[in-house]
Amino acid sequence: MEEKPKRAAEATPLSTHKDSKKFRIISTVRGLFSSGKKFTATEINRLTDSNDARKVISTLRAEGWNIVDFRLPDNRKLYWLATPINQLDLFMEGGEK
Repeated sequence: MEEKPKRAAEATPLSTHKDSKKFRIISTVRGLFSSGKKFTATEINRLTDSNDARKVISTLRAEGWNIVDFRLPDNRKLYWLATPINQLDLFMEGGEK
């Protein structure tokens, strides 16, 4: 019996993650952290319509993202993307030199 050759669409994956919903959630959380804002896990879950915020944060940290957390008085955690101190701002105050 002869094997059929695979079609190009079957041979190449569309994303790095098997589950496209998980890929969408991770991409959304990347965008949220890139905005420079701070979020709680509850806010991330609400914005992504999922329940995976802490897992996604762990995944991003494993990929090398410098996500910092701070425990609030009500025992929730606030997460944000830390920027290196030596990195210059793209748009500095005061306009032109």
